[in-house]
Order: sequence, then C-alpha cells, then structure tokens
Amino acid sequence: MVGVGAACQVLSGVGFALVCSPLLVLTLGHDQGVRTVLAMSIVLNAVVLIRSFREVRAGDALRLFIPAAVLVVPTVLLAGAVRTPVLSLLAGAVILLATGLVVAGRQLQWLEGTRGAITAGAVSGIFNVVAAASGPPVALFAAQRRWSPVVTSATLQAFALPLNMITFLTLRPSPTDFSGLGWAVAGLIAGTVIAAAMARKVPVGVVRPVTLSIAGVGGVTLVVSGLTALI
Repeated sequence: MVGVGAACQVLSGVGFALVCSPLLVLTLGHDQGVRTVLAMSIVLNAVVLIRSFREVRAGDALRLFIPAAVLVVPTVLLAGAVRTPVLSLLAGAVILLATGLVVAGRQLQWLEGTRGAITAGAVSGIFNVVAAASGPPVALFAAQRRWSPVVTSATLQAFALPLNMITFLTLRPSPTDFSGLGWAVAGLIAGTVIAAAMARKVPVGVVRPVTLSIAGVGGVTLVVSGLTALI
C-alpha cells in the first residue's frame, strides 16, 4: 500500500498520505501512524522536488505555507487533549472530507486571491496534524488557478516539504517510530522508482480514481474503528 501511495504521489502530485494514512494509523495507532506518514512524506516530497524544482511557483508555495505553519502548534495542542478513538474518528473524517473535496474539483469562489491562499493553507495545516493529509485543500487551490500538472506537482511539494518537517518535529517523534519500518521504506522506494519510469505512460485520469477509491475505503475504516472503540 505504501508503494501504491508513492506511485500516486509521483504520478499526480497528491495521494501518498490519503492512501497510506488510514492503513498506518490503524496499524500503529494514531500518533505514531501520523508521524510515520509524515516522515515518509518528507522523503517523497524531496525526491519529487529534486526532479521538478524548476517548475515551482515559489510565491504561491510561500503564501500557502505560512498560514498552514501558523496553525500546526495550536492544532497539536488541541489534539493532545482528545482521546485516541476520537482522533481515529477525526482522522477518518478528515480523509473522507479531503477525498470529497478532490472529487468535487469544481470552481470555488472562496479560493480566489489572497483569501483563497490563506484558507487553503490553514485547512491544510489542520489536516496535516490530524491525518498527515495536507494535500487536498492546496490541490483545489492549484486547480482553481489551472496550473499545469508539472507546475502543480512541483509547487505542492515545495509547500508540503517544510510543512511536513515542522509538523513532524512538533509531534515529537521518538526512535521507536522507525522500528520495523523496513517494509514501508522498501515500498516507498519501489513505488517511486516504478512510477518515475512509467510517468509518461500512465494517464493521471487512471491514477486519480484508484487513489480516491483507496482513500475513501481507508477513511471509512478509520471512522468505523473509532466509533466501535467509543461505543
């Protein structure tokens, strides 16, 4: 599943966290699962960015990053006061909401101008803490501006890389977060290499529905597990 998520990220610019977050949160628990997704996302962001940094719209990446970064610490503090089943429920709801936003993919007036950048960035910062899924709100922002796929992917990696680093460090990682994750790293590398080789052969129109379907199932699973633990 990690390999599939990495391939989706390389081919379409978003999708790694949506695919992997539900699985890792269920397997490792909310806190460690989110930190693990963030750690792997940082590596993937850097790899994709190295290949496409010339296409980055630096000003837009910065306008999205600032409001997202500002909300990381407050969201972490609020999340720390919430029970684990509730966090799983919230993470699943965030994944489903984020997936729905991407599926809708229509023109949204509230994403226009500076207000749109602040809104998309702020929501992404919250989503990143709760479910390590900062991509969908800023992907909508990019779609509103009709950026090309290459520009969208590059700019979103430039936005996500520092945000993921700040969120990861704020969540206070421990050495145990990385024990036994050789399989995940192997999947990440395999998915990235295969997707990079097939990037020009696989249409984004094929990747998108697969990514969203897996994310939807994962989100529902998290919601159900959270509700079951609360009942």
